[in-house]
Amino acid sequence: MSRDALPVHHRGMTRIEIELYADRLSRHAERLRDDLEGARMRLGWLRLESRAREQLGVRDCAVLEALGVLTSSEEAAERRLVDRRLRQLEVVERFQALVEAELEELGS
Repeated sequence: MSRDALPVHHRGMTRIEIELYADRLSRHAERLRDDLEGARMRLGWLRLESRAREQLGVRDCAVLEALGVLTSSEEAAERRLVDRRLRQLEVVERFQALVEAELEELGS
């Protein structure tokens, strides 16, 4: 079947092309959600590590840092990442809604 034989949406895209685009957006949104969850988890770890550092002392913390057990991540940087990912996810989800509306329009 040639491209010309496919039913074309009035804006120049076939339903399949729009569905593929919607899938692509879903993958973007899922990656953003994963990044967001990872950042939130790291914030929890940072709070735990902060409390532990107070009890362990400088020498023990240095050993744990050298092993890569304790991180030197900044809470402020993680919070900025959470904020940025939330904003990005909101925009992608709004765009997804527009693409889904296009699909609805084609379905009717």
